[in-house]
Amino acid sequence: MTHELLAICDACKKPVADGKGSLWVDMSEVDQATVNRRAWEQLEGQRLAPGIHGYSAESLMTYPESARWHVHHVACDPAPNANAYAIEVHRCRTWADLVLWTAHLMGKAWLSDTDWEDLLEAAGQSTGTRITPVVRPTLNH
Repeated sequence: MTHELLAICDACKKPVADGKGSLWVDMSEVDQATVNRRAWEQLEGQRLAPGIHGYSAESLMTYPESARWHVHHVACDPAPNANAYAIEVHRCRTWADLVLWTAHLMGKAWLSDTDWEDLLEAAGQSTGTRITPVVRPTLNH
């Protein structure tokens, strides 16, 4: 099988071989990110003047952080007992795999409270430290 994408371990910074690790997000971090986002929206919504439907740049600077997707070898995983949503790395080896996982994850109400978008953008721009292309893709902007 030809790999178009590599998974790089957050801990040791080495590629993760098929069957040796996963891409995962801690669901307790997702839950906390959801709570934090909702609290921020409520607070900032109360500060908006009547008829205003957007947030100021200053306000957006306080937007809560998203839950982070991680990549680890099984042996490097700092939280092996975490309540994680995990994808084995062999299931994310091609751009088509990543598109299919994205389509699947878009059905999850919690996806927007993670940094999946950042992970995809970094992979597409060949700047990813978690999922990165073997060969830099051609971008058509």
